[in-house]
Amino acid sequence: MELRRSRTLMAGWQNGGLTVEDYLAEPGDEGRTGVQIDGTALDILGHFEDWTDPETVLDRFEGYDPASVRGAVKQLADVGLLRTRDEAEREDKLDEAWRHWGDAARYFHFATKNVSYVTEENGADTGRTELVSELLEEGPPPSVFGRRSGGPKLRLPRSFVPLRRDFEDVLVSRRTTREFADEPVGLREFSTVLHFAFGPMYFIDVPNFGQLMMRTSPCGGSRHESECYIVVRNVESIAPGLYRYCPEDHSLELLDGEVDLDRVGFEQRMVTSAGFVVLLTFDVNRAMYKYRNSRILRTILLNAGHLAQTFALCATAAGLGPFQTDAFRDTELETALGLDGISESALYVFGAGIPAVRGEGVPSFPISGARD
Repeated sequence: MELRRSRTLMAGWQNGGLTVEDYLAEPGDEGRTGVQIDGTALDILGHFEDWTDPETVLDRFEGYDPASVRGAVKQLADVGLLRTRDEAEREDKLDEAWRHWGDAARYFHFATKNVSYVTEENGADTGRTELVSELLEEGPPPSVFGRRSGGPKLRLPRSFVPLRRDFEDVLVSRRTTREFADEPVGLREFSTVLHFAFGPMYFIDVPNFGQLMMRTSPCGGSRHESECYIVVRNVESIAPGLYRYCPEDHSLELLDGEVDLDRVGFEQRMVTSAGFVVLLTFDVNRAMYKYRNSRILRTILLNAGHLAQTFALCATAAGLGPFQTDAFRDTELETALGLDGISESALYVFGAGIPAVRGEGVPSFPISGARD
């Protein structure tokens, strides 16, 4: 029987030893724990890069009893680090289906599948009480609002533009705008979009988790871990510059420094010509306070998508053209914002402006569909 080293292994140092995890394997009752191996086991795995008969490798380990090597091979096969052809069928399928994506994408997706959650089912406590006690021991929850730089603040008007455009019309008309006119975004329109996309609609007090902010977009656990920075380029009555949006009082806080949108945004025309550009980041601690497993990163990405869609619909309803992109230079953007990229990290870029060409929400290219 031939064996091959699993193609879906990730290794790292844990508790003073090298631990190997097969991210394609189903997690056990205690989640993904991995297998700790020594140098000899690692050497054995190296001899099974492709399909190999275990008997052919026994004489490659001088000074070792062949029976002990044979036993070590069996142990590695028993814990799934070596696989038979039948066992390798699923990873071969993964190699084909995900062939253009590297290990980072594969590991993130499969290692965050089937995570156990602390829930209350039929009145039974499955660990929630213990988790809450652990949270309380760590201290009070982080603020729902982010850091303050101490820069000058500009209060935005609360005389909002009525968003009374027909909802169906807004949905159908929403299009990614890539060309903007050299015309300033109205102050009221700008203020309206920020308020309804990022501002609090109301607050609630939750036992053990403190005050939570309710926005127009859903967010896992109402952690609202996102922070909103804005590059103002062409907005009525607001000087161009880099600002942080402060949802607690609907204001802009002027920040030192500037963001080179040409450089950061790979010279995308929609990024460099929009009336204003939103730079969305996320605060790790605000999300991690409640959620302690890696799957929360999926939730954070989904939350960003919810916000971007709400922003796009609000901008469309206010008569602006929105855009969104994940093509940006992460580290350079974080440096420009004064972030360490670890406790707070760049996540998404979107913005809006006056469209260069007004359309009816229908693409210019032919659309195929059902016919009578």
